[in-house]
Amino acid sequence: MSEPQGPLDSIPRINYPPLLTLANYLSTTQMIGQVLSEDQEYVSWKIKNMRTGGTMNDYLQPFLVRQEKTKEHGRFAVDEYYGTERPSGLAEQTTKGDNNLKLVNRVPPNLKFPREIYEENLTMIPRPRELDQDEQFKLLVTNLDEDQTNRFEVFHRTSLNKTQVKKLAGMVINQSVTENMRVFLQAAGKIYAGDIIELALRVREKWLVARSSIQFSRRKIVGKRLIKYLKKLTLLVDNNHDKEEYNDDVDETASDSYYDDEEEEMKDVEEGNKLIKSEANTQEIRLALITHYNRLVREFNSIDVSVEKYANSPILPEHIREAWRLHQLQTDGLPSTLWRTQGEGNGWMFR
Repeated sequence: MSEPQGPLDSIPRINYPPLLTLANYLSTTQMIGQVLSEDQEYVSWKIKNMRTGGTMNDYLQPFLVRQEKTKEHGRFAVDEYYGTERPSGLAEQTTKGDNNLKLVNRVPPNLKFPREIYEENLTMIPRPRELDQDEQFKLLVTNLDEDQTNRFEVFHRTSLNKTQVKKLAGMVINQSVTENMRVFLQAAGKIYAGDIIELALRVREKWLVARSSIQFSRRKIVGKRLIKYLKKLTLLVDNNHDKEEYNDDVDETASDSYYDDEEEEMKDVEEGNKLIKSEANTQEIRLALITHYNRLVREFNSIDVSVEKYANSPILPEHIREAWRLHQLQTDGLPSTLWRTQGEGNGWMFR
């Protein structure tokens, strides 16, 4: 199996002294810093997109354009007290009472909120005639993109199993249901399942962003250890430069931390701590440090913080359970646990 390609190169165990120089150390640390900086920017962008929602900029844009045009003609001037605009003639007239406007604890009469501006813009848009239901449906379908069209077709063709819906309804109410009630429950269940799937997709997206953040944290830890091992090796091999010439705050003798529940990594870290704290400069120490360094290089190169490759990954049961919990919280209708075992239910529906 080929080693994962990445920005860092491993150190050969033979003829390695010419590679371990101060210039190589500085270039490698710069490369690690650049990779971590790009990963941090990517993860920050993903988290920001996840946390922030839509803004009112699209609604306010027509109003701001008209506002700039009126300023060019000198019809309005900025009110320094309210932060809004009023006619320029009034702006030039100042009285003693105007100096006390800053102390007035009230809402300015000419203050407009984004919702009011949005409603005013809607009234200014010419409204065509009202479309009937068939025309609205055709207009909706013709304006869908490829992804939305595929999802719409799948949702339109999908239906819940008639027998299972009838059986589930009978188990809950402990009596048989009519055909009309079965059709109604089938349609309502389809809408409910669609809402749960939509929430599950959002949950999956959040999980992927969390995975990206975890991978970035792991890459930072590995990068820090790489710099430490490389500095230790360079100091052992390169005798042409003093330690002060490295001009960094990296402590090549600092111990690495580990978790007790990860036995394999614990043994590896303990062995590495003994090597970096050793003051001996022998061939065995160097080769052991090179072995640890190359293993960290392979791990550093294999870490990938991007999540685009998981865009079409399937929804897991964990996503469905979390989506159902969020749906109940959002609708403020979290039922008691007794409903799980009503009728002939065994309580394993959402477990």
